Amino acid sequence: MNKKKIIIIISIVVILLVAIVGVIIYSIKNGKKASDYVGGVDDVDFSSYETSYITSSQTITSGGVYNISGDISGSITINAAGKDVKLVLNNANITTTDGPAIYVIEADNVYIELNGKNTINSTTTDELNGAIYSMSDLCIVGSGSLDITSNLDGIVSKDDLEIDEGTITITSGDDGIVGKDSVYILNGNITIKSTGDGIKTTNTEERGVITILDGNIDITSDKDGIQSEETITIQGGNIKIYTGEGLDGKKSIDYSMKGIKSESDITITGGTIEVIATDDAIHSNSNIIIQGGTISVQSTDDGIHADGDVTISDGSVDVVKSSEGIEGFNITIAGGDIKVKAIDDGLNASDGVDPNGQGNQSYISKSTLTISGGTLYVNSSGDGLDSNGNIFISGGTTYVDGPTTNDNSAIDYGDGSSYKFEITGGTLVAVGAKGMSVKPTSGTTVTTVLINTENAYKGKITFGNVTYEPSKAYNSVLICSNELSVGNTYDYKINNITIETITLSDKITVFGTVGNDGGPQGRR
Repeated sequence: MNKKKIIIIISIVVILLVAIVGVIIYSIKNGKKASDYVGGVDDVDFSSYETSYITSSQTITSGGVYNISGDISGSITINAAGKDVKLVLNNANITTTDGPAIYVIEADNVYIELNGKNTINSTTTDELNGAIYSMSDLCIVGSGSLDITSNLDGIVSKDDLEIDEGTITITSGDDGIVGKDSVYILNGNITIKSTGDGIKTTNTEERGVITILDGNIDITSDKDGIQSEETITIQGGNIKIYTGEGLDGKKSIDYSMKGIKSESDITITGGTIEVIATDDAIHSNSNIIIQGGTISVQSTDDGIHADGDVTISDGSVDVVKSSEGIEGFNITIAGGDIKVKAIDDGLNASDGVDPNGQGNQSYISKSTLTISGGTLYVNSSGDGLDSNGNIFISGGTTYVDGPTTNDNSAIDYGDGSSYKFEITGGTLVAVGAKGMSVKPTSGTTVTTVLINTENAYKGKITFGNVTYEPSKAYNSVLICSNELSVGNTYDYKINNITIETITLSDKITVFGTVGNDGGPQGRR
């Protein structure tokens, strides 16, 4: 390769690098970080604007950059139609007694940049109910801090609201952060203590979304922690939520006290989420999709509840305490590491219909519990795996510590011959009381043994190469594993002591009496 060609190649590489750096610099723009998310507030380049300095209450009517510092009594009002405005809070302390501290009547985009330590203490009105109240798109940037105290809401935008960075602390007499059309959190440290909801949106016309990409969010709220009229998407960050009276409270019939609540889909692909809620910890009136992240929830009601479907394909999910652990019309476990502890059902695929209670024996439930991958552990006082309709297991490793009383069982599926409990892959060990125990239905291809004994035992189970140590007593053990072979004889041992010797005579072998094939359907 000659020198001229080398020079041309080097020149092209340099031009490309300069272009890439230029895009990055352009995208960062005064603290607003580039990201791959869709939505939020428009990027605005304020570098060419002149800076004005404000030390007292006043109305801004022109676009530009305004540096606000010192002690200010009264509101900073923005009335600049079609203009972009940036307020730089530079060690500012704003106090109001009859309205918002920052009030945006009209503008195109409004940015608030945080420098140093800033405070807002507002007594707002029912009409203008936010310490920061904006009728326009609002974006918060900067590495400084802002401490807000409000008799009603903390930050309100009647359009899009975006938080890119900064340390924001809100103590509010009602909601913490409200964005009508959307709330986007790209980063920052946000602490909210509210008597209403923590973070919420209110628009129901295909907007009203909440998107969290990163940051540290700590919410203590009397009502819902995060509440959206549309979708909630969580891709990262560290989120802690405490609602109502936590585990010491009781579900209120007057208002919702859920941890994360959406009228539409909730999608979680990353981040760390910890919820302690008096009401459901994670609740969707539509579907819940978990594709990653680390989730730990505790609730006096449901751990994870969807009126539609719950799908988990990756991540770590720990339902530490719940009434019912995971509930939805259909539940699909395709991956992940999942632990569920429930005082009622562990997993409940239910359409909310009780055909027996309605005397409708011809009703056919379409709810299905499907397990195709992942590791699942369930500890329940009610049914362990429960479906109003079918249960299909084709992969993964599932352990169930079921009930110790005969009114529930480790496995429960639809009542009647039309329903299936079918295992074609994976490993299942389910223990509990034998009174309503079930065996898989025909179509099962994994070698299975159901062992029901007169006496209850406690301790480690060994059957061939399958070992498992339940956490409580049991007299029914269901083992489905490709480690077992039809025609072989195995010792059934408890704590290494042989209790029975059993020959597997068929693909599904029953030792003892089957409690109930397809017991009463699970109920919501």
